[in-house]
Amino acid sequence: MSALARQALEKLLRRAENAAAKPATGRRLTLKFSSESFRPYVEVATHAEKSACHSELLLAQRDGAIAIEWERQAGQSGNVVGIELADASVLARFLEIEPRWQVVDRAETAFRDHQHRYSVLNEVISAWRRGVTIRNTTPSQIQDWLDAMAVIDHCRGSGVVDVPVRRISAMLMADSKRIESLSSVIDVLIQADLQAPSRDATDVFNEIGLIKFPPTLLISGDAVVRLGQEDERVNVVRPYLGFSPAIISGIEVMPTCRTLLTVENLTTFHELACQNDHARNCILLYTGGMPSPSWTRVYQLLLNAIAPGTRVFHWGDIDAGGYRIAAHLAQCAQRANVRLQLHLMHAIVGHSVRRTLSRPEISQIERICDAYGWLEQAKWIRTSQVAVEQESIEVSWP
Repeated sequence: MSALARQALEKLLRRAENAAAKPATGRRLTLKFSSESFRPYVEVATHAEKSACHSELLLAQRDGAIAIEWERQAGQSGNVVGIELADASVLARFLEIEPRWQVVDRAETAFRDHQHRYSVLNEVISAWRRGVTIRNTTPSQIQDWLDAMAVIDHCRGSGVVDVPVRRISAMLMADSKRIESLSSVIDVLIQADLQAPSRDATDVFNEIGLIKFPPTLLISGDAVVRLGQEDERVNVVRPYLGFSPAIISGIEVMPTCRTLLTVENLTTFHELACQNDHARNCILLYTGGMPSPSWTRVYQLLLNAIAPGTRVFHWGDIDAGGYRIAAHLAQCAQRANVRLQLHLMHAIVGHSVRRTLSRPEISQIERICDAYGWLEQAKWIRTSQVAVEQESIEVSWP
């Protein structure tokens, strides 16, 4: 086929695809062969190239795909003024292209049995109909979404945590690296929000219990950790101790403990753990980003063990990811009838701004703050609209 004709017909088909995603208006779909709308035709170099283009357009018209508008005086021996769509499906067949509406319809059918569990799929389908890619996927990549849902369903249904991601990938997908290529799609399905900021793959996998490396729970403070079936007791010593979450069977909190603080980043954890004079009567935990299910289980044990009146805080990055981690911890606290407070996540002086927050990030943070009563933080975010790394803030205890 003439490259020039194909370029024109594909451009008209794209307009038809966009129109199919909107309510019908009865408006004719046309493409003018002008310097503004289709410059390649105006700038065609040879008569032979233009004639080849005309021949292909005539074939498309004969098939019923388009109608051609010729120059009034010259007719078919002159130039094309423009083309009008006659039948979008016929045009797609003429070009041997599966149109977007058919690909999206197939995706919608494939998703039908999953939409009650993953409501965000409705938004995915709507975006695809408009020609919008979702985390670099198009409707032709249905299998990526089906595989991602299979991974989440398996992790949530198995009850097994801290499973190496490549092992589960080999088991489910017969490809040890397949799941790692799906992290952005899994992220959308977990967050259930197309506008939510993309997260690091480690945080995504942690949330559903997949790991690249065995996790270590770092703890500092007034506590005794019980290990294994024999409940071996280990006193937590300064500055901190590390445990595999899987072997922790229980935690005892000393009566002197008055504050429980979790921190998102390792540098901050180390600095706080070494401040012995300020860390008395406190317990400090490092979340390692988004907590894994095994870490969450231990955190829940700790929340259930603290004395009534113990203050519970979290300190993390001031961005959407940091607040999503805080929301996860707040849910744990609610199950223990405890209110989680935020430490140094608003009204910061002398901080280093990493970047400006996007509108979707601000909206997500506001929703989280509203859900857990963090009103001062929400106000600060609306006013400042900036992301701040925890490591840029001077270390201090609540």
